[in-house]
Amino acid sequence: MKVLIYKRTHKGDPDSKGIFGIQDCMGRIRDWNYDAVIGIGGNSPWKKDFDIKHKINWIGIEPKKTEYSTERGNMVVFSHFKLYEENGENIKDNYPNLFEHMYGSRKRFDMSSELPKEVLEEVKKILDSIKDSPASKAYEITYNDTLETGTISSSKCSRCLKNEDFEITIKV
Repeated sequence: MKVLIYKRTHKGDPDSKGIFGIQDCMGRIRDWNYDAVIGIGGNSPWKKDFDIKHKINWIGIEPKKTEYSTERGNMVVFSHFKLYEENGENIKDNYPNLFEHMYGSRKRFDMSSELPKEVLEEVKKILDSIKDSPASKAYEITYNDTLETGTISSSKCSRCLKNEDFEITIKV
């Protein structure tokens, strides 16, 4: 199983509907081949999002790329999805091997099907914790649906877009 684990700098991507890429975060990486995603709060989150630091922020299992995309990649939804944001478990206290693996280096993300055994055991425990969770609210999104429209007018992830404003209109 390939699990994408990445450090987040801000809240809001994925959104409450479970759409990963709604603010274009992780760009082309969203299009990579993986079976699950674990978003964890990075060492230096945005000031107003400091409360996500070192916590499990969200988990998604069985990704499905949507028909919607940004310039850099498809938006993704999941057949099992849980959004915690600042309410997630503290990684250092609950998953010390994962904490050392991710924060003991300068890596921003890891996507390996061959994690060290002790890290893999913790990752499996994290994924098992949401195996009964429902799909992303937007899981059945299709291009031809008549849906409510949401607009984003600037990126929260300035490193992703090099501080350029953008506007995306998405039917969700």
